[in-house]
Amino acid sequence: MNETLKRWHQFVATQNPDLLDDILAEDCVFHSPVVWKPKTGRPVVKIFLMAASTVLKEFEYIREVVNEKNAVLEFEARIGELTVRGVDLLKLDQEGRIIDFEVMLRPANAIQAISVAMSKALTIDH
Repeated sequence: MNETLKRWHQFVATQNPDLLDDILAEDCVFHSPVVWKPKTGRPVVKIFLMAASTVLKEFEYIREVVNEKNAVLEFEARIGELTVRGVDLLKLDQEGRIIDFEVMLRPANAIQAISVAMSKALTIDH
């Protein structure tokens, strides 16, 4: 988990999408708080993660709880004038790649703002 987390933090710092190829499993599943159905497959998960990295400002992890195959990463960020708090729940496969990635957010008004911004980012970029 440590090497995967190190590379994940590099992605967060640089927003370099190439880093995701090494840490996301080919059949990774992404559970977003702004879409109904989970998204499956590295290419589509990369699209969502890149969009989120452009939408959320001042993103910072404030706590991590980690074991061999799972991580809970608590974060704060901004969307417009709203402060967002959330967690990224990561599960690794046997090769040490992220196989399941779930995001939970609060408060409700920030989720709505993120949903609007993500829709715009996904429409413009893809």
